[in-house]
Amino acid sequence: MTPKIVIVGGGSTHWTPRLLADFANTASLRDCSVALTDIDEASLPPMLTIAKHITASRAISMNVTATTDLSAALDGADVVITALSVGGLASMAHDLEIPSRYGIWQPVGDSVGPGGIARSLRSIPVMVALAAEVERRAPEATLLNVSNPLTALCRAVSSQTSVRTVGLCNELVGLQFWLSLVFDADMRAIDPVVAGVNHLPLVTALRIGDDDGFALLRDVLDHPDRLEGQPVWMAPPAASHWHRADPSRDWTKADIVANNRVKLEVFRHLGVLPGSADTHVAEFFPWFVTPASDQGRGWGVHHYGLAGHAQDKADDGAWAAELEAGAEVPRWTSGELVAPLLDGLVTGTPRALPVNLPNTGQVTDLPDGVVVECMGTVDADGVRPRDTASAGAAAEHLRRVVASQELTVQAALTGDRGLVLQAMLADPVAGTLPFEHLVAMTGELLAASAPWLPQFAR
Repeated sequence: MTPKIVIVGGGSTHWTPRLLADFANTASLRDCSVALTDIDEASLPPMLTIAKHITASRAISMNVTATTDLSAALDGADVVITALSVGGLASMAHDLEIPSRYGIWQPVGDSVGPGGIARSLRSIPVMVALAAEVERRAPEATLLNVSNPLTALCRAVSSQTSVRTVGLCNELVGLQFWLSLVFDADMRAIDPVVAGVNHLPLVTALRIGDDDGFALLRDVLDHPDRLEGQPVWMAPPAASHWHRADPSRDWTKADIVANNRVKLEVFRHLGVLPGSADTHVAEFFPWFVTPASDQGRGWGVHHYGLAGHAQDKADDGAWAAELEAGAEVPRWTSGELVAPLLDGLVTGTPRALPVNLPNTGQVTDLPDGVVVECMGTVDADGVRPRDTASAGAAAEHLRRVVASQELTVQAALTGDRGLVLQAMLADPVAGTLPFEHLVAMTGELLAASAPWLPQFAR
């Protein structure tokens, strides 16, 4: 099988160069057809130049085309990748600034909390309309969503269409990476069992090689001094935003543990290990980003802020421009999960990957149908849950997170302002505000986001 892959949001300087390079680095995908489609016509020619550079430098036959006509792009598609952001940084400015005036500081602001809810309201109608077109033009295609808020977008699509939908996020790859640094382990030997949602994938059991990973972690927490001065096999990337206790020395295992304090504290007290970076994890709990910890900085939580998101976008643009000008195409994978998943589907080689799927019992604490993050098995038969697990002591908290997400999806689909307020009330962080403040903040967010919320103008 040589798949036809459609990238919606194909002008993205973040996603398209990475995905095309990953396809070129994956033997089973080097001959695939890729159709890029985007509403911004001017964004597509640079991506075609990058595609030509990649195919020429690797001497492969990957065929890449571009169009602004979504329907034409979807004809014959086997896989549709959605990489989009409705409103961009202009809308995200409101997501971050308005809640901050009410005392809610969001380190990222793209998944849950006021920012995640507002982003969902903007993006869900667009995603559902897009999925409906997939249903019409390519009903057998698999939709791979990499856009945030990933859980809410996947839930909206799976609840409103029959399109096979999988959400992909590489946060658990990051977990495997830092555990490999602490325990000198091969990342491939680190195998979690997961029950959660995107950006809060809760690891309920863990194997590191032949060992019980939770027992190893508890030993580290009980004897932290043992890691002082112990070197790591490679330094963390700058994009992790981690910090060394002593910047004048090399990275140590103790530094790695210190930069994962939030998730390790949750593990210490609740017995499950959040699998995302602390900057995401902290947005799901009301206990860490508080005035007492300088809005989470005392816990080592990095705040992107609008300037940080803008810098990431600028960095993506700069790298894309370098590739467009003929820079060397990386021979290593990006760490994103699209190419590994497609390789499993195309070759039939079984792969265990973190995936976001409708719940069919794999997370026992949650209702069927809600979208959950779990470990999946990917092969020629498709994508399916691998494990069955419970979030244990974190289950009640997880149910509250999911309740807010479910209300958010319904609010976005119906344009019901009352449901937006209910979603805010249910959210574990937004719901800590005084009622009158929460009502006012919700009203301000809806007013500021009105240009991107036509469903609420009815």
